[in-house]
Amino acid sequence: MDESAQDTIQANVITFFKTYKIPIILGSVSFLCIIVALVLLVKTSQSITPIQFSHSDDREDSSTLGTESANLKATAVDVEGAVVHPGVISLSLGSRVEDAIIAAGGLTKEADTNYIAQNINRAMKVADGMKVFIPTIDETSHIIDSKGAVDNTSYNIGNQSSGQSQNATPISVNMASKDQLDSLPGVGPVTAQKIIDNRPYANLDDLVAKKAIGPSLFAKLKNMLSL
Repeated sequence: MDESAQDTIQANVITFFKTYKIPIILGSVSFLCIIVALVLLVKTSQSITPIQFSHSDDREDSSTLGTESANLKATAVDVEGAVVHPGVISLSLGSRVEDAIIAAGGLTKEADTNYIAQNINRAMKVADGMKVFIPTIDETSHIIDSKGAVDNTSYNIGNQSSGQSQNATPISVNMASKDQLDSLPGVGPVTAQKIIDNRPYANLDDLVAKKAIGPSLFAKLKNMLSL
Protein backbone atom coordinates (compact mmCIF):
# COMPACT_ATOMS: atom_id res chain seq x y z
CA MET A 1 0.00 0.00 0.00
CA ASP A 2 1.48 3.36 -1.08
CA GLU A 3 1.69 6.41 1.12
CA SER A 4 -1.21 8.16 -0.58
CA ALA A 5 -3.53 5.27 0.32
CA GLN A 6 -2.40 5.26 3.95
CA ASP A 7 -2.93 9.00 4.14
CA THR A 8 -6.42 8.57 2.74
CA ILE A 9 -7.30 5.91 5.36
CA GLN A 10 -5.96 8.02 8.23
CA ALA A 11 -7.89 11.00 6.96
CA ASN A 12 -11.09 8.92 6.80
CA VAL A 13 -10.53 7.61 10.36
CA ILE A 14 -9.92 11.06 11.73
CA THR A 15 -12.96 12.38 9.90
CA PHE A 16 -15.13 9.46 11.24
CA PHE A 17 -13.91 9.99 14.80
CA LYS A 18 -14.54 13.72 14.64
CA THR A 19 -18.01 13.13 13.20
CA TYR A 20 -19.07 10.42 15.71
CA LYS A 21 -16.88 11.39 18.68
CA ILE A 22 -19.71 11.99 21.15
CA PRO A 23 -21.67 8.78 20.31
CA ILE A 24 -18.47 6.75 20.50
CA ILE A 25 -17.58 8.17 23.93
CA LEU A 26 -21.10 7.67 25.30
CA GLY A 27 -21.23 4.13 23.94
CA SER A 28 -17.90 3.26 25.52
CA VAL A 29 -18.98 4.68 28.90
CA SER A 30 -22.27 2.77 28.73
CA PHE A 31 -20.51 -0.48 27.91
CA LEU A 32 -18.11 0.05 30.80
CA CYS A 33 -21.05 0.70 33.17
CA ILE A 34 -22.74 -2.52 32.05
CA ILE A 35 -19.60 -4.52 32.75
CA VAL A 36 -19.23 -2.99 36.24
CA ALA A 37 -22.91 -3.64 37.01
CA LEU A 38 -22.63 -7.30 35.99
CA VAL A 39 -19.58 -7.80 38.18
CA LEU A 40 -21.31 -6.25 41.19
CA LEU A 41 -24.46 -8.33 40.60
CA VAL A 42 -22.48 -11.58 40.53
CA LYS A 43 -20.61 -10.73 43.74
CA THR A 44 -23.79 -9.67 45.52
CA SER A 45 -25.70 -12.84 44.60
CA GLN A 46 -22.83 -14.99 45.87
CA SER A 47 -22.76 -13.26 49.29
CA ILE A 48 -26.52 -13.43 50.07
CA THR A 49 -27.69 -16.49 51.98
CA PRO A 50 -31.04 -17.77 50.66
CA ILE A 51 -33.99 -17.30 53.02
CA GLN A 52 -35.30 -20.63 54.31
CA PHE A 53 -38.82 -21.13 55.60
CA SER A 54 -39.43 -23.78 58.21
CA HIS A 55 -42.85 -25.19 57.44
CA SER A 56 -42.65 -27.66 60.31
CA ASP A 57 -42.19 -24.84 62.84
CA ASP A 58 -45.16 -23.01 61.36
CA ARG A 59 -47.29 -26.12 61.66
CA GLU A 60 -46.18 -26.69 65.25
CA ASP A 61 -46.95 -23.08 66.19
CA SER A 62 -50.32 -23.31 64.49
CA SER A 63 -51.07 -26.59 66.24
CA THR A 64 -50.09 -25.14 69.61
CA LEU A 65 -52.28 -22.08 69.13
CA GLY A 66 -55.15 -24.31 68.02
CA THR A 67 -54.78 -26.52 71.10
CA GLU A 68 -54.64 -23.53 73.45
CA SER A 69 -57.72 -22.06 71.80
CA ALA A 70 -59.54 -25.38 72.08
CA ASN A 71 -58.62 -25.67 75.76
CA LEU A 72 -60.04 -22.22 76.46
CA LYS A 73 -63.36 -23.32 74.95
CA ALA A 74 -63.48 -26.76 76.61
CA THR A 75 -65.85 -27.73 79.43
CA ALA A 76 -64.87 -30.39 81.97
CA VAL A 77 -67.75 -32.57 83.17
CA ASP A 78 -67.66 -35.44 85.68
CA VAL A 79 -69.90 -38.23 84.37
CA GLU A 80 -70.41 -41.05 86.86
CA GLY A 81 -72.74 -43.95 87.52
CA ALA A 82 -74.25 -46.25 84.92
CA VAL A 83 -72.17 -45.20 81.91
CA VAL A 84 -69.63 -47.27 80.01
CA HIS A 85 -66.61 -45.02 80.72
CA PRO A 86 -67.25 -42.95 83.88
CA GLY A 87 -64.88 -40.11 84.72
CA VAL A 88 -64.02 -36.53 83.87
CA ILE A 89 -64.48 -35.77 80.17
CA SER A 90 -63.83 -32.66 78.09
CA LEU A 91 -66.64 -31.24 75.95
CA SER A 92 -66.89 -28.25 73.66
CA LEU A 93 -68.57 -25.12 74.97
CA GLY A 94 -72.36 -25.31 74.69
CA SER A 95 -72.55 -29.12 74.94
CA ARG A 96 -75.58 -30.83 76.45
CA VAL A 97 -76.03 -33.56 79.06
CA GLU A 98 -76.73 -35.96 76.19
CA ASP A 99 -73.31 -35.11 74.70
CA ALA A 100 -71.69 -35.88 78.06
CA ILE A 101 -73.43 -39.26 78.26
CA ILE A 102 -72.37 -40.14 74.69
CA ALA A 103 -68.78 -39.04 75.36
CA ALA A 104 -68.75 -41.36 78.39
CA GLY A 105 -69.62 -44.30 76.15
CA GLY A 106 -73.39 -44.20 76.60
CA LEU A 107 -75.64 -45.83 79.16
CA THR A 108 -75.03 -49.33 80.51
CA LYS A 109 -77.78 -51.94 80.62
CA GLU A 110 -78.06 -51.36 84.38
CA ALA A 111 -79.05 -47.70 83.94
CA ASP A 112 -82.55 -46.82 85.13
CA THR A 113 -83.97 -45.41 81.89
CA ASN A 114 -87.35 -44.64 83.47
CA TYR A 115 -85.72 -42.52 86.17
CA ILE A 116 -83.55 -40.79 83.57
CA ALA A 117 -86.56 -39.97 81.41
CA GLN A 118 -88.44 -38.45 84.37
CA ASN A 119 -85.65 -36.66 86.22
CA ILE A 120 -82.67 -35.92 83.97
CA ASN A 121 -82.96 -33.25 81.32
CA ARG A 122 -80.66 -34.60 78.63
CA ALA A 123 -81.07 -31.42 76.57
CA MET A 124 -79.72 -29.18 79.37
CA LYS A 125 -76.44 -27.38 78.65
CA VAL A 126 -73.57 -28.49 80.85
CA ALA A 127 -71.42 -26.09 82.86
CA ASP A 128 -67.71 -26.36 83.57
CA GLY A 129 -67.15 -28.50 86.67
CA MET A 130 -70.66 -29.96 86.53
CA LYS A 131 -71.36 -33.53 87.73
CA VAL A 132 -73.73 -35.82 85.85
CA PHE A 133 -74.74 -38.97 87.74
CA ILE A 134 -76.66 -41.77 86.03
CA PRO A 135 -78.21 -44.11 88.62
CA THR A 136 -78.81 -47.82 88.18
CA ILE A 137 -82.16 -49.53 88.70
CA ASP A 138 -80.97 -50.85 92.05
CA GLU A 139 -79.95 -47.38 93.20
CA THR A 140 -83.28 -45.79 92.35
CA SER A 141 -85.53 -48.60 93.56
CA HIS A 142 -85.47 -47.22 97.12
CA ILE A 143 -85.54 -43.49 96.44
CA ILE A 144 -89.23 -42.83 96.88
CA ASP A 145 -92.10 -45.32 97.20
CA SER A 146 -95.40 -44.91 95.40
CA LYS A 147 -96.74 -42.67 98.20
CA GLY A 148 -93.73 -40.38 98.22
CA ALA A 149 -92.31 -41.79 101.47
CA VAL A 150 -88.55 -41.95 101.72
CA ASP A 151 -86.66 -45.08 102.72
CA ASN A 152 -83.69 -44.82 105.10
CA THR A 153 -81.49 -46.41 102.44
CA SER A 154 -82.48 -43.80 99.87
CA TYR A 155 -79.82 -43.03 97.29
CA ASN A 156 -80.47 -39.31 96.90
CA ILE A 157 -82.88 -38.40 99.67
CA GLY A 158 -82.52 -39.15 103.36
CA ASN A 159 -85.16 -39.62 106.02
CA GLN A 160 -87.51 -36.64 106.00
CA SER A 161 -89.03 -37.30 109.38
CA SER A 162 -86.13 -35.61 111.14
CA GLY A 163 -86.33 -32.58 108.84
CA GLN A 164 -82.87 -33.12 107.36
CA SER A 165 -80.99 -35.46 105.07
CA GLN A 166 -79.49 -38.40 106.96
CA ASN A 167 -77.04 -41.09 105.82
CA ALA A 168 -77.63 -40.02 102.19
CA THR A 169 -75.58 -38.81 99.27
CA PRO A 170 -76.00 -35.02 98.81
CA ILE A 171 -78.69 -34.04 96.35
CA SER A 172 -77.48 -32.78 92.98
CA VAL A 173 -78.75 -29.26 92.30
CA ASN A 174 -78.12 -29.84 88.58
CA MET A 175 -79.80 -33.21 88.25
CA ALA A 176 -82.32 -33.67 91.05
CA SER A 177 -86.05 -33.72 90.37
CA LYS A 178 -88.45 -31.16 91.77
CA ASP A 179 -89.68 -33.66 94.38
CA GLN A 180 -86.13 -34.37 95.51
CA LEU A 181 -85.38 -30.67 95.94
CA ASP A 182 -88.72 -30.13 97.68
CA SER A 183 -87.69 -32.75 100.26
CA LEU A 184 -84.90 -30.50 101.54
CA PRO A 185 -85.68 -28.60 104.76
CA GLY A 186 -86.81 -25.05 104.04
CA VAL A 187 -87.34 -25.73 100.33
CA GLY A 188 -90.90 -25.71 99.04
CA PRO A 189 -92.29 -26.28 95.51
CA VAL A 190 -91.68 -22.66 94.49
CA THR A 191 -88.04 -22.65 95.60
CA ALA A 192 -87.47 -26.07 94.07
CA GLN A 193 -88.74 -24.77 90.74
CA LYS A 194 -86.48 -21.69 91.00
CA ILE A 195 -83.51 -23.98 91.53
CA ILE A 196 -84.45 -25.96 88.42
CA ASP A 197 -85.09 -22.84 86.30
CA ASN A 198 -81.64 -21.42 87.06
CA ARG A 199 -79.68 -24.54 86.04
CA PRO A 200 -76.91 -25.30 85.31
CA TYR A 201 -74.73 -24.39 88.29
CA ALA A 202 -70.95 -24.36 87.93
CA ASN A 203 -70.60 -24.34 91.72
CA LEU A 204 -72.93 -24.33 94.72
CA ASP A 205 -72.41 -20.61 95.32
CA ASP A 206 -74.28 -20.01 92.05
CA LEU A 207 -77.49 -20.87 93.91
CA VAL A 208 -77.18 -17.58 95.77
CA ALA A 209 -75.61 -15.66 92.86
CA LYS A 210 -78.53 -16.62 90.60
CA LYS A 211 -81.00 -15.88 93.43
CA ALA A 212 -82.44 -19.39 93.43
CA ILE A 213 -82.20 -19.42 97.24
CA GLY A 214 -81.18 -16.90 99.87
CA PRO A 215 -77.85 -16.82 101.76
CA SER A 216 -79.35 -18.02 105.06
CA LEU A 217 -81.06 -21.03 103.47
CA PHE A 218 -77.93 -21.82 101.50
CA ALA A 219 -75.89 -21.89 104.71
CA LYS A 220 -78.28 -24.52 106.12
CA LEU A 221 -78.36 -26.66 102.96
CA LYS A 222 -74.84 -26.48 101.52
CA ASN A 223 -73.73 -29.69 103.27
CA MET A 224 -76.72 -31.52 101.81
CA LEU A 225 -76.09 -30.41 98.23
CA SER A 226 -73.76 -31.34 95.39
CA LEU A 227 -73.39 -30.42 91.74
